[in-house]
Amino acid sequence: MLIQFSIHYQTKWGQQVFVRTNQSHQPTIALEYQDAGWWKGTWETDKLPANFTYRYQVRDGQGNIEEELAIDRTFKVAKVQNLLLEDSWRSRELPSVALHASAFEKVIFKPAKQRKAPACRKAVGKIKVQFQMLQVRIPSHLQLGIVGNTKALGNWQPEDALLLGNTDYPLWQAAVMLSPGQHLEYKYVLIDLKTKEVVTWEAGPNRVYNVPYGPDAIIKTDSSFAFAEANWKGAGVAMPVFSLRTNESFGCGEFTDLHKLVDWAEKLGMSMVQILPVNDTIATYTWVDSYPYAAISVFALHPLYLSIDDLEHTLTKATVEKQRKALNALPEVDYEAVVKFKLNYARKVYKKAKAAFLKSDEFATFFSENKHWLQDYAAFCYLRDQYSTPNFTEWETHQVYDAVAIAELIDPKSKTYDEVAFHYYLQFHLDKQLKGAGDYARSKGVVLKGDIPIGIYRYSADAWVAPELYNMNGQAGAPPDDFATEGQNWGFPTYDWDEMAKTDYQWWRQRFTQLSRYFDAFRIDHILGFFRIWETPIDQIEGIMGRFNPALPVQLDEFYQRGIYFDFDRFCRPYITTELVHEIFGEYAAYVQDNFLEVFHNRLKLKDAYATQREIRAHLSPADQHLEKRLFSLVSNVLFFEVEGAQGSQFHPRIDMQKTWSFRLLDGYTQGQLTDVYNDYFYRRQEDFWREKGMTKLPAMKEATNMLICGEDLGMVPNCVPEVMKDLGILSLEIQRMAKNPQTEFLSAADIPYWSVCSPSTHDMSPIRLWWEEETPERRQRFCNRELGWWGDGPDTCTPDLAQAIILQHLSWPTMWAVFPLQDMLAIDGDLRHPDAAAERINIPAITQHYWRYRMHLSMEDLLAADDYNNHFREMLEESGRA
Repeated sequence: MLIQFSIHYQTKWGQQVFVRTNQSHQPTIALEYQDAGWWKGTWETDKLPANFTYRYQVRDGQGNIEEELAIDRTFKVAKVQNLLLEDSWRSRELPSVALHASAFEKVIFKPAKQRKAPACRKAVGKIKVQFQMLQVRIPSHLQLGIVGNTKALGNWQPEDALLLGNTDYPLWQAAVMLSPGQHLEYKYVLIDLKTKEVVTWEAGPNRVYNVPYGPDAIIKTDSSFAFAEANWKGAGVAMPVFSLRTNESFGCGEFTDLHKLVDWAEKLGMSMVQILPVNDTIATYTWVDSYPYAAISVFALHPLYLSIDDLEHTLTKATVEKQRKALNALPEVDYEAVVKFKLNYARKVYKKAKAAFLKSDEFATFFSENKHWLQDYAAFCYLRDQYSTPNFTEWETHQVYDAVAIAELIDPKSKTYDEVAFHYYLQFHLDKQLKGAGDYARSKGVVLKGDIPIGIYRYSADAWVAPELYNMNGQAGAPPDDFATEGQNWGFPTYDWDEMAKTDYQWWRQRFTQLSRYFDAFRIDHILGFFRIWETPIDQIEGIMGRFNPALPVQLDEFYQRGIYFDFDRFCRPYITTELVHEIFGEYAAYVQDNFLEVFHNRLKLKDAYATQREIRAHLSPADQHLEKRLFSLVSNVLFFEVEGAQGSQFHPRIDMQKTWSFRLLDGYTQGQLTDVYNDYFYRRQEDFWREKGMTKLPAMKEATNMLICGEDLGMVPNCVPEVMKDLGILSLEIQRMAKNPQTEFLSAADIPYWSVCSPSTHDMSPIRLWWEEETPERRQRFCNRELGWWGDGPDTCTPDLAQAIILQHLSWPTMWAVFPLQDMLAIDGDLRHPDAAAERINIPAITQHYWRYRMHLSMEDLLAADDYNNHFREMLEESGRA
């Protein structure tokens, strides 16, 4: 069998087009340039493998490879001697590329049913030509067809169009018999299945094709449908599950409450419901565990979200309803009370149900699919409870994970099995309830979007089982910004990417696979961490003491090349003088100097017991707690950090070096030269290095899922990040008050890519009403005049009209998605919104141990019944083309 490959691709000098196959004995097929941009090649095989797939790629002499859209090509043909594959390059640049994800293929544009193409009968002297196209964006009531200048294509009569089948959706295809040498002109059309009329003709000139002589059959794969109208755009609502309020819930939102949020989204014409992470964070059984980004397992779900009404048995109904009523009446989530009650209740039901449950086929299936994480997680929970701490280094036994010892612990015949299996039971029901919510959302055409944290909890099952995957001496976080001037230290260990690469990032692939059980889209928290993470040493507390890892350090020679004598003590140790102590501590200066400092050369230094921020916190007496922040500022008063083991030859600049007292006291020349070093380090030298890191990790992980991926790329964003994200089809996040263009104060429509999600706020920020109250009058006025085009003085508070103007502005932007926190949506209605704007805030990043307890003040039942509001918001979405 001879297979001919033919594709049009306008290469540059030195480039060549190849076919990459999945066959080990024939991994690539080199094509030869013909003319006018056409590349052709052949492959002869005795028998076509049943699983044969291929893609096109372009290479140059330097080893650079450019891939087309990462969707394998395949085909089905009857036995022929000579097959011609007439292909079109699937560009990654087209806006339609982002629609090739389960969010669209399995939810928004999921076909109502499979439709077969009309039969194609052989004809003497003619060649079977199969037309096909990858096309997601086709509403379920429409069908793709072809109308052209020949009888087989309807002679330009829409009612006689060739209808394409979608049995291999999103590939549409149909075959006709055509004569060799026949000249075709045609267009793809969308046809209403009821009226049989053409609803949409594709834009642009007619497609042209001349049927070649020679092959026995041709598969003609065309480029995507050229829509005349604008790119597809949608809208969504963002709300943490714990913040949901329904009449049936139990003092906290539950997975089953997502059904009503989906119903409400559908009523408004929204296509997405976005939530925060829902993994188990129970470490201490206190409110501190309310932080959803500190999971004790990246796979296990949080019992907080369990609906006890869906368990096998109902116990003490009167007591349950009394407790439900009391907890539901609270304005906020009482995390400890809810967790305690649900766990106690579930344990009682488990005792009655366990015999039948553990023997059930349903549990057997769940266990088989999840045992790779479930068994170790359950053992971890058992040991956490036995020793009253998640810190496995403090356990009396099993401090170091041993698979053989754990196998004995979880053996069904062991004395501990009953307790271990309770955690199986919880996870089974949580999985069933969240999966049910995901399936319900799909049935309503609504995408359920999850959230994947960038880090893991330091004392988690993940760290216990595989500590080699993490750098336990590092702490992940973020550099300083307007919301956290001292930076952020999340406390998570950072990743050992080299170790993860040894298994082709299996741990990450499994995470993504697990998410796909429930979601069709997800947000990667802090996607910048896949390029480089902000890492603070374990002996420091404030994020300002961190640096990017990995990063190319400054070499000692670079200072001398700039005429700077590198004084290690002056640049790398805290610069402390008597004058500085008086400036910082005022009336406490003498006390601080006597108790915390000692003479060092002609300056001062912190005593050894207070040399690091963590030592200060550990040794500071209760009476001196008010000095902690200022003592921390002495530790951070440095210009450079020495690279460990570099013996004084390599350094990393401290972030915001120019804001330190140490820098202020340098001479002007040295300040200027060090600023050049600083700018080169942070804004130039790392770009190619970080791009390589991102392109090493992200493609491997993206291949593990077909979910729509959105990256939270806020903060100090390297220039390489947007390019890599677009290349991989990962949507960016655009926040109005966090413009990525340094030339603009607020986000501008001209700077917003289509491949993005825009939002007026996030869970880490104040909602728009509170933001308006906290903002300076001058900035508020500039916003009203420049961004909204309002004349006169802007309001002092965020009125419903102002909130609506901001929402409408977001709806008009070119982003694929406009997603709104529910608080911001309700801000447009003076009757529905919360009386207290400050009560709507979910998190304050600057507070390390913030209590995540925000809960809607209205119930979902109230919202579903708010017809005037719902109709008004739907009209806004319809007018913007996002409904």
